[in-house]
Amino acid sequence: MRGRLSLLLCGLLLLAGCHRSTRSKEATSDCRHSESICGSGTTCAANGQCLMDCRENLADACGPGLLCNQGTGACVAAQKLDCNEVPGLCWENQVCDAPTGYCREAAIDTALAYDVQLYDYTLHVDTAASTFSGQVSIFLVTTRGGTATLTLDVGKTVEVPVEGGTAPYTPYTVTSVKSRSGAALAFTQDSTAGTLTVALGTPLEANASEVLTVAYQGPLNPISDRKHDLYFTGLMRREGKLGHSLVQTFGWPHHTRRWLPSHDHPRDIARAIARVSIDNGLPVQANGVLVQESEGTPHRRTFLLRQPVPTYALNFIASDYTRVPIGNVEGVQVEAYMYPVAAESAVPPLWWTGTLGAMKYLNEALGPFPFERYAMMQVPSALGGMEHATVVSIADTRTEGPDEEGHGNKLVIHEMLHHWWGDSAHQASWEEFWLNESLASFYTAEALGVLGGRSAFQAELDRMKAAIFKSPARYDDDALRWSRIPEEVPGETTRASFAAPYVKGPWVWQMIRLQLGESAFAAFMKRFYAATRFKPYSTTQLLALLNAESAVDFTPFFKEWVYGRGWPKLASTWSYDSARRVIRLTVRQTQDVARYGSYTFSGPLALRYVFDDTDAATASCTGEVTFTGGALESTVDIPCARAPTTMSQPFTRDLLVELVP
Repeated sequence: MRGRLSLLLCGLLLLAGCHRSTRSKEATSDCRHSESICGSGTTCAANGQCLMDCRENLADACGPGLLCNQGTGACVAAQKLDCNEVPGLCWENQVCDAPTGYCREAAIDTALAYDVQLYDYTLHVDTAASTFSGQVSIFLVTTRGGTATLTLDVGKTVEVPVEGGTAPYTPYTVTSVKSRSGAALAFTQDSTAGTLTVALGTPLEANASEVLTVAYQGPLNPISDRKHDLYFTGLMRREGKLGHSLVQTFGWPHHTRRWLPSHDHPRDIARAIARVSIDNGLPVQANGVLVQESEGTPHRRTFLLRQPVPTYALNFIASDYTRVPIGNVEGVQVEAYMYPVAAESAVPPLWWTGTLGAMKYLNEALGPFPFERYAMMQVPSALGGMEHATVVSIADTRTEGPDEEGHGNKLVIHEMLHHWWGDSAHQASWEEFWLNESLASFYTAEALGVLGGRSAFQAELDRMKAAIFKSPARYDDDALRWSRIPEEVPGETTRASFAAPYVKGPWVWQMIRLQLGESAFAAFMKRFYAATRFKPYSTTQLLALLNAESAVDFTPFFKEWVYGRGWPKLASTWSYDSARRVIRLTVRQTQDVARYGSYTFSGPLALRYVFDDTDAATASCTGEVTFTGGALESTVDIPCARAPTTMSQPFTRDLLVELVP
């Protein structure tokens, strides 16, 4: 305990010279003159003393109210979230924007009309009146010279069921907009179009920073019909499965605007400061780490998320939770927040503890976990889970025993994986949604294989294949990478645009690995993540990198498997010619070619057949079938000394193909 307290005091009193030396004999030595004085896991402070390097242990090195300075490895006090006054407040390559006191990315996304850097929101929820009020300071950087107006996304007015009919529901009303200088700005809230257009006092030049402070207020989500599409959206009060009251937000796919005025598009990632209070005193959890907590009423908690994420990954939630500490993986604290009744009796440890081994594996396979915390929140939800950054939501209906496939930890691993694929590396448009979900699902299967053996990986892929073949209409009416003008969210027009990435997508990655080979695939994926970490990614970019870094031209493969719908169906017939001692094998692609196209099978993707006569004394006969150039039928002769009685197709283990009579 004394060591822990000394660490906290060291972070607070660094300038006063408090230090923890790694070797008592060198306590008075000045590490600025010798790099060897400080041991592993320590850093040399500005005063020449050795301190624990918080970059090596995010969870233990810094206590409440302290943040890790990514430049020096020392803990810094965060009582005031102004980067001019708190050196080290900014994360990695971010720089301090002196006029605003906010951190900004060193590189701005010029593909956007403006690039939001931070949402600094303050909200008070009045559950007694079923209302909320607050403001959000939106720190942004312009990308175009002469920017005179800015358009934000706000919640549209919709008709919702009420007793005796319907009534309009507007999520909130904007009451004022001010500039960084405090000047009132003219604005128009169009709740039919879902836009907030703000006229700037003076046009901004390119790369200029501005802070718009939007004040707003409105009702909590009044929809009472759980089956309504908007029941789980916006800012709401809901009751959990065990009767616990929760205040929560939910924004996927484009509903963050229903509780937070924002640029609600997945390409425009931003950091967040959440300052939230609730009249009933429920403790709040939000993205990032807790940095401030007020005394008295209302009790306000402040969270800082220093890494930029898509708007749908922003969220806060409050309930009478029991915190369940899970463990620590390379400095990152892993924890669960459960309804009190469920915390010890209803949730198998497998649901949570599997995340530790999975995170360790993913750190090695892709790169270090890119955030400062990982917490799992038990919530009422329409979905199984949601990748809210650092505080993922897990549906309470899915946390009361092993799931139907017997992998209780699969869901929480999938949501954790989005911190690499989706929250960090993120889709450049909604049409790139398949990258988020296919990669999360593929690496979930990989993690299951690491935790439970390679058979667990194969079982997960086989489960996905069975789901596709069982309900083809759900997965075959669109491509993995679809195209829409104007842009759509997944599932808006077709079912497969939402569903296929989860199950067809992982099979595409498996077949890419088959062509590259295990080691080359592992190395490529690590490089692909490093290249897209906290950057937008696209299918075009992925294909270009694959073609540039491998000996395989993946262009035809992507045309068939990523830009095409459905999957191949194969029918095989064979006969044995005893005079010639050959097996004549004919394979046909029977899918609707006009709708789904034809598929190429060659090289590592060639179709392998094995014939056997069931006599252990004789060898089996094998043959390979290839399809190229749009061919739909292929016939081969396979030498075989004796007439076979059985035929098997081991390629089905590695390829997404459906065998038909």
